Amino acid sequence: MKTITVTNKGKRSVNEDFVLSQSLNSEQYLNIIADGMGGYEKGEEASRIITEKISSHLSKLPNINDEDVQFAIDDANMAISQFKEQLKIKLGATIGGVIIKNNCAKCFWVGDVKIYHFHDKRLSFESDPHSLMAELINNGNIVDIEKIAKYKHIVTRSIHGDLGKSEAAFIDIKTIGKEDVFIICSDGVHDIINGLQMEYLFNEKGEIESVVQEIEEHCKLNAKDNYSFIVIADI
Repeated sequence: MKTITVTNKGKRSVNEDFVLSQSLNSEQYLNIIADGMGGYEKGEEASRIITEKISSHLSKLPNINDEDVQFAIDDANMAISQFKEQLKIKLGATIGGVIIKNNCAKCFWVGDVKIYHFHDKRLSFESDPHSLMAELINNGNIVDIEKIAKYKHIVTRSIHGDLGKSEAAFIDIKTIGKEDVFIICSDGVHDIINGLQMEYLFNEKGEIESVVQEIEEHCKLNAKDNYSFIVIADI
């Protein structure tokens, strides 16, 4: 599996997304996006610290399970807590990641960085964001989605120094191959183009590079926020 990464500040003055795609060892590959939280300070620092802490912790492990990932997230949370206390500010980030080992993928996320899995050019899985809007919908409290659109970017889980609010969600996808593609993206991307629209692009464009270019063009034209995505595929 190979990766294509795109990150841009969009119409913001600073890019608070941090994108990492690296080999942890000869068999495991980590792909992760951290998105600095809006309304907080030093989002670019938060996303960098969190990503580097998670990467550093996981790079020491030959086989990574859910508990290992959560422990790495907790480690990142402690680092953010210390940084926050030192500077007397609020900061944090949401994350989404995919670990590839052999022909298996472990997906994890905290907050509203989304993960999509496409199989044979069809949307097979889409992560459910930890947002107030998603929570209201899942609890059956929504009659008119337009009325609660303002809650879309209010996250219910994040990495901001509170261990009780940074529990990750996980899904394992086994037996992946040439027909499988993963896309991790910050909300600057999935606000502009959703999973079904990406599916349409896969079927219309065919080549992964053309799909990446099309997604990037959409974001350049329409994104008000930072936008970042990682495409993981056998290309």
